[in-house]
Amino acid sequence: MALSEFCSHFPLLCPRCRPSKPPHEFCGFVDIGGVDREVRVETPHFPRVEGMRISSDTCLQELVVSHMDQLLESEAVRCDNRGREEGELQVELNESLVRCLLAHLEGLGWSRVQQVSPNFTSFTLQTRDAGERVHLLRVRVADGYPHEEPTVEADLPGGFEFNYEPSEGVAGVVRVWEARLASLQEFWDVMDQIDKVALVLDPPTPCRHHTFRRLLLGNQVNVQVTLSPQQPRHLPQCLLFGPSKRTRPITTRLTHTYEEWDAERSFVENLEHLLGESVVRECGGVEGVEQEVECPICYSLHFQGSLPDQPCEHCCTPFHAACLYDWLSSLPAARQSMNIITGECPYCSKNITCKIPV
Repeated sequence: MALSEFCSHFPLLCPRCRPSKPPHEFCGFVDIGGVDREVRVETPHFPRVEGMRISSDTCLQELVVSHMDQLLESEAVRCDNRGREEGELQVELNESLVRCLLAHLEGLGWSRVQQVSPNFTSFTLQTRDAGERVHLLRVRVADGYPHEEPTVEADLPGGFEFNYEPSEGVAGVVRVWEARLASLQEFWDVMDQIDKVALVLDPPTPCRHHTFRRLLLGNQVNVQVTLSPQQPRHLPQCLLFGPSKRTRPITTRLTHTYEEWDAERSFVENLEHLLGESVVRECGGVEGVEQEVECPICYSLHFQGSLPDQPCEHCCTPFHAACLYDWLSSLPAARQSMNIITGECPYCSKNITCKIPV
């Protein structure tokens, strides 16, 4: 179906798209039973229907539930007709599974339901925690649900474990999930504070399950801090990256100051006090200091999931280990001994060594 044809069928739906690009979303109203109902239609593969999702108000959702018998019957007929036309076997909806899921989702509240797959074998639930952070729970069910345990994905540190009770179905899973979210509020408060104040080098896109942050210090040393989800305001695990002549004094200081960590201070203030170095602040993102932290061989910060962790002990320039090995391997004068290769630093021309990748 072309865009013009779609708009002629639904004149109150406005496409949202970039110039010369197919629409990825329609927003507006659809006349259903003589009533204009507000809907949002996501069309990631327009004009094909694969992946299409429709969001609407509670009234329309309840209307769909109340007419489920007719919908199931029409869907079965449609699939049968399409199978005859295309000569392919079409998968029909499992009526008992659909009815069971609809009852359970209605019990949870439709405001929590973000998306349901067309065949009703997977759905996504959404909630907001006390800090207004949005969390998603992705659930996949088999025909044996609720007697068969569903497969669940949640963005939580340490994964998500629960004891499934068939009598409760997904409601019991959601209760455990929301209790786990509530227990992690302080942890995410601290992590959000770090992300807001400090320049984070890694992970490039922090997720809720990440327990570490890689931060840049004022002397171009990197420090990776790993927090405990249970005790996020306690002293974190600190791992320093950089030339030894810069990391050694910080390590020595840390052995004397670690007991001065004060849970009443902010995380960044604590870290600066213990390390004796300032933490580079978030102002414009990594792009603002890109030339200072990127690898001068590949001119990028992240490469094959790693940061420039191989510094030159003379000029302190950091390189990706893989980039440095490729560089040294191309030098005729480079020397190899066991699992070490030695050659000229591409930045200052003095000797630099690198482990040979396995």
